[in-house]
Amino acid sequence: MALSTSVVIVNYNGWPLLRGCLASLREQERPADEIIVVDNGSRDETTRFLPVEFPEVRLVDAGRNLGFAAGNNLGIAHARGEVVVLLNNDTVAEPGFIARITEPLERDPAVGAVAATMVFAGAPDIVASAGIEVYRDGLALDRGVGLPRATLTAPAPVFGASAGAAAYRRAALDDVGFLPEPFFMYLEDVDLAWRLRLRGWEAVHAPGAVVRHFYSASSVEGSAWKRRLLARNRLWVIARCMPTPLLRRGGWAVLRYEAMAGGYALTRRDWAALDGRLRGLMGLPARLQERRVIQGAATVSAEKVGRWLQSPLPPTELLRVRRLTAELAVNGAGSWSGQQAAPPA
Repeated sequence: MALSTSVVIVNYNGWPLLRGCLASLREQERPADEIIVVDNGSRDETTRFLPVEFPEVRLVDAGRNLGFAAGNNLGIAHARGEVVVLLNNDTVAEPGFIARITEPLERDPAVGAVAATMVFAGAPDIVASAGIEVYRDGLALDRGVGLPRATLTAPAPVFGASAGAAAYRRAALDDVGFLPEPFFMYLEDVDLAWRLRLRGWEAVHAPGAVVRHFYSASSVEGSAWKRRLLARNRLWVIARCMPTPLLRRGGWAVLRYEAMAGGYALTRRDWAALDGRLRGLMGLPARLQERRVIQGAATVSAEKVGRWLQSPLPPTELLRVRRLTAELAVNGAGSWSGQQAAPPA
């Protein structure tokens, strides 16, 4: 049975990007039942031109920059669909996207999240993300990054979905809660993936649901702000979501990663990454309070969730993956414009 679908897109000063995204959704053979754009206080032409060019789209004006997490949460709160599709404003959906990303949810009521195939806009044969992989040291990476798109043809279970292009069952979101707003942006989808797993919801990759991503168009790849948030939010995901038995067994791996990453940042004088770790530590008391609620609501054993965690990558392999991702982000980004504002201090 077909499920009703709402698409939620958060936008900040990204009208040229958003326009292309909305045009691709308008051309879908199976259109979404509703499209919601949450505008995070843009100062460009978005709120003036969107109602004229796309009158079918519901515009929710946040009035200020809420960030990716809270902006999406506002859109989800307005959504009426049984399926909520989250899309970055710097993506373009290929034909059949809506039908293919909702199909696993219609076929299996145990599925709570579906990961799309994100490809680089400037290199559409190369995968940018096919879901989320999580390691025992708490590291989370995009699954399949750098692989030829043609190698990912069969649906597969994954730990979770990247919220840049993902479909969620509304009942699952209502069950576990939405995106963690203190994160502002980055890794909020990893946190959500953990919580869905802890509550017994499944996640799958739909290879035929493809979007072209203008990689990090909305926040400059490798920027100090991004490195700060990634370092901070990584600690918060672990503090909130990793079950105690997994921390007891793998805490050494978490500490080893932090020591390695912190030492690397220190030698490179990456003060943003070091500041992010400090901010992460300062925020731990609040995150540990949230942990009690999350872990108390878990219905799946730590052992079962732990089967999804992969062995930590050797430092040389991790460095290779980081360099590959950065190279693809630069060379495969395609043409774009627009930016995200920094979060409040």
